[in-house]
Amino acid sequence: MLHTTTSNVNTSERDLFIFFLQISVHRWSTSKVQCVTCAKDKGTVQCHGCSQSFCFKHLTDHRQQLSQQFDEIQMTRDLLRQTLTEYSNNSQKHPLINEIDRWEQHSINLIRKTAEEARQKMKKHTTEHLSKMEKNLNDLTKRLREGRGNDDFVEIDLQQWNQQLTQINEELMKPTNIKVKQSSTPLITMINVEIFDKNMTNISAKTKWMQNDVTAN
Repeated sequence: MLHTTTSNVNTSERDLFIFFLQISVHRWSTSKVQCVTCAKDKGTVQCHGCSQSFCFKHLTDHRQQLSQQFDEIQMTRDLLRQTLTEYSNNSQKHPLINEIDRWEQHSINLIRKTAEEARQKMKKHTTEHLSKMEKNLNDLTKRLREGRGNDDFVEIDLQQWNQQLTQINEELMKPTNIKVKQSSTPLITMINVEIFDKNMTNISAKTKWMQNDVTAN
């Protein structure tokens, strides 16, 4: 078995390497291994990355597949860099900020809806209450006119009428049968931002992308 390692070789150098490797396999191989792609017994090369054996034809295909995967990783990295730059320039676009914005808008909509329902209920009962206050005030006004017209009133009448006016005013401003109360159950859930002191996982600078580590069988 012949072990050969190459790195950072261009296409022509790799082709030349494979050519001499073919000669070496033909001369020194005592047994042949099936290619994982075509399943034929022939001279093969083992990939150190996946530990699978490929014939020389399918080794090239395998390397092309790895190259495509590498390109996809680079593309993902470029998109990540673009997103990071965008968030750095405008943190308002970050998904977590958007989550807070959605909570805010949802809470506002819920409060407005609840307030409008309370207003409509209050308007209905207030209309009935105002009609009652209107009747009480009209009755008092009639008695005042009669008292003035007949010049028939004494201190006790004035005191009674003044007391009735005070009662009507208090009932108008703060009806005894209508109250606005806040529920003990929170209408909205509170939002909180928790910050954890957590170090980011370091990416080792020693990690390398192995280009052409192969073993000839």
